[in-house]
Amino acid sequence: MAASLHGTLGQTVIAVVATLLVYWATERYAEILASGVHGPAPERSRIFGALRHGWPMLQSSYAPVIMLLATSALGAGLRAAVFMALGLSTVLLAGLGYEAARRSGAPRAPALGWAAGTALLGIAVIALKIALH
Repeated sequence: MAASLHGTLGQTVIAVVATLLVYWATERYAEILASGVHGPAPERSRIFGALRHGWPMLQSSYAPVIMLLATSALGAGLRAAVFMALGLSTVLLAGLGYEAARRSGAPRAPALGWAAGTALLGIAVIALKIALH
C-alpha cells in the first residue's frame, strides 16, 4: 500500500501488485543465488521449489488489497481506502508477530511484546506515508 495517492484506484492497485511482484522476485532470486553459492548450481526443481516457498509473501497481500477494493466499492475515497488497507496490514503484522513468537516457544506475555513490536513497524510505515504525502 505504499503506492502514491496521486492516481486512480486502478493505478494504485497496479502499483501495489507490481511492487509486490518485484519484491517477491528479488527475494526469491537472492535465495536461489545463495543456494548456488553454497553448493552446486540449482537445478530446475530447486528453482521452482524456491519460487513456491516464497509464495506466502504474495498471499499475505491479498487481504489488504481486498480491503482497498472493498472500502472503495463501499464509497470510501482513495485516501481513506489506502489507510484502511494499511491499518489491516498493521493488524496482520501484529498477529504474525504474535504467532511467530508463540511458535518459537515464547510465553504469552513476550509474544504480546513481539506483536506490539511488529505492529509498531506498520505504524511507522503509516507515519512515513503521512509525512511523505
